[in-house]
Amino acid sequence: MKKLPKILTAIGAVTALAYTTGVALLTYKTFVSPPPPEREEPKANRFYDDDIAEAAKETNEAIAALEAKYTPEEVSIHTDDGLTLPGYFYINENGSKNTIVCVHGYNTDSDFAFATMVEPILAHGYNCFLVNHRHFGGHEGKFTGFGILEKDELIKWIECVNSYFPDGKIILYGTSMGAATIMQASDQDLTENVVGFIEDCGFTTCYDEFRFLTKSVLHLPATPIAEGVNLLTKAFLDIDIKTSDSREALKHTNLPALFIHGGRDNFVPTYMVEECFEACASEDKQLIIYDTARHVHSHFKYKEQYEKDIFTFAKRIFGE
Repeated sequence: MKKLPKILTAIGAVTALAYTTGVALLTYKTFVSPPPPEREEPKANRFYDDDIAEAAKETNEAIAALEAKYTPEEVSIHTDDGLTLPGYFYINENGSKNTIVCVHGYNTDSDFAFATMVEPILAHGYNCFLVNHRHFGGHEGKFTGFGILEKDELIKWIECVNSYFPDGKIILYGTSMGAATIMQASDQDLTENVVGFIEDCGFTTCYDEFRFLTKSVLHLPATPIAEGVNLLTKAFLDIDIKTSDSREALKHTNLPALFIHGGRDNFVPTYMVEECFEACASEDKQLIIYDTARHVHSHFKYKEQYEKDIFTFAKRIFGE
């Protein structure tokens, strides 16, 4: 009978390990190669309010309007692992050499992420360059790089812009994973004409994001699941989701920076932007929290003020 507690403990430990491993595998499979998101009529959920369907409708209408009015230049990059990814360059007919490079987030594409911002960018006199990441939007690649691979590819996108306007200036503008991509690239050897960046709802690390979602959505122990996912990404993708840290990169940047976040963001929690802002070494930095906005919904909730904030920053940084 004395052995029974030990046996039960061992069974419990094995069961917990098996369960944790199973959840980690499911989480890995779900997030590495997600299916395309709903666009037409997404429903309100824990991350978005009832107005998500209206925001999707506005976005789809903006996509249709852009397709009817413009034919962007299509360019491409070749990634180090052999993918060909397209980018779309809306060149302002006013002859501007200054460009805002738009970097989309997780499980979306550049059209959907920035459709409502292309016209305002052009109207304010700038060129608009839309980046497309691997896997998302039907583009090449069986999995996402969570911003870790994409931050290196961002250098190639900048080279694309510079092939058109070698003496123009560039502001990087990213949302969600795209925002993290930009922050994590901010300490790299960017060309001198990259004069600032705008990040909207970026995370600290992918590992932190997995921990947060595991705890808040799945209500499971965060660290074991995140550690399991990290073991899988290292084994199968050669990606360590712990090491690419927005805060560490920001400690070594001097780029002017505008940090934006929704005050009710419960997908990438607001404390992450506060940590990133605090870590940023730039002497020219600004943090704006749009109180009632959910994840990457500040533009829909605060359209007029959001655009005013974006373009006030852009005008100053471009030196106009």
